[in-house]
Amino acid sequence: MRHRIQTLDGLRFLAAIGVLWIHTWTRHGNPRCYIGNVDIANFLALGGNGVNLFFVISGFCMYYFYASKSNFSYNDFYRFLIKRWVRLSPAFYAATVIYILVDKFIYHQKIDGIANFLHSVFYLNYIFGQYDTASHFWTLTVEWQFYFIIPFILIYQNTIGFIKTISFIFSVIFLIELLTILILKKQSDLLNGTILFHGIEFGCGILAARILMKSNSALKNRLVWISTFIIITYAGRVMLSNQVLLLSPNYYNFFKLLGFTLMGCGFSGILYLSVTSVKWLNAILGNRLFKTGGRVSYSFYLFHALIFPVIVKFTIEFMPFAKGIIAPIISTCISALILYPISRLSYHVLEKPFLSIGNLTSK
Repeated sequence: MRHRIQTLDGLRFLAAIGVLWIHTWTRHGNPRCYIGNVDIANFLALGGNGVNLFFVISGFCMYYFYASKSNFSYNDFYRFLIKRWVRLSPAFYAATVIYILVDKFIYHQKIDGIANFLHSVFYLNYIFGQYDTASHFWTLTVEWQFYFIIPFILIYQNTIGFIKTISFIFSVIFLIELLTILILKKQSDLLNGTILFHGIEFGCGILAARILMKSNSALKNRLVWISTFIIITYAGRVMLSNQVLLLSPNYYNFFKLLGFTLMGCGFSGILYLSVTSVKWLNAILGNRLFKTGGRVSYSFYLFHALIFPVIVKFTIEFMPFAKGIIAPIISTCISALILYPISRLSYHVLEKPFLSIGNLTSK
């Protein structure tokens, strides 16, 4: 098994902060911030695609850390799934219970706690939305859909080759989604939170891992490359904007699919530059704060929706001086400071003890 890559933790940290930022910014009413004629808030909104970055990182890690096992076979399939279940479930199940209790006894919502919990037990959080305990839990459903795909890539790349395997699998996913959009039109919204829309992002992460494993060489003119990848990523974000989606009332999901594809390409390029960096990117993403924050980013992501709504309300009521873009910035910073110790506690109690168990199941 390969060692932990520190710059990946830095990217996880940025992804987690990005998710917190976009939710806080939205709760504050999406305030704008103009410098001249340029709305800086539009660029900051890219942080909202931290989830998409998480998907790219997941694709990278699942391939990079398992592809070195050249004899990965069907016998390893269930071990892989058990290991992922052991890794993710304790913290996820605990978070689910806490959200249910908070909704029932603090917000006094009428929910079926048992049905909601069972819904999360089997990672069906996007499939049956009426039992979704927290809106951001849909990403766990997509992750598990990917976990049922990656073993086939690891198995068949040794028989028919990597290029043929990944081309076939992700081409099928992509074509099914294209046909779905064409046939269902607006109703294809139901698939926005599935592997059909986001599979390409995992695929881009896998390609970045494959290139790293085969060449492990740093690109020249790195500033030019990272600028290019940021532009590609932002172009993907633009494809998801209302201005673009409104161009086609029936087939706007084509733009979404293109947007996720561009973001997958852009984020995977940034990821590759990060893990091959020995200078400034490594210094930024590999610093102690980013590394620690990235390590607890899963718990940070799980619990952030418990904290930021309360902090936003606090900021609005008790900080009247916080106007415009300053308000969500303050709320994000306060929320992050509160979430950090909670995430560390969750990591040490609900994640770290099960990492070794997960490793044992793979032997």
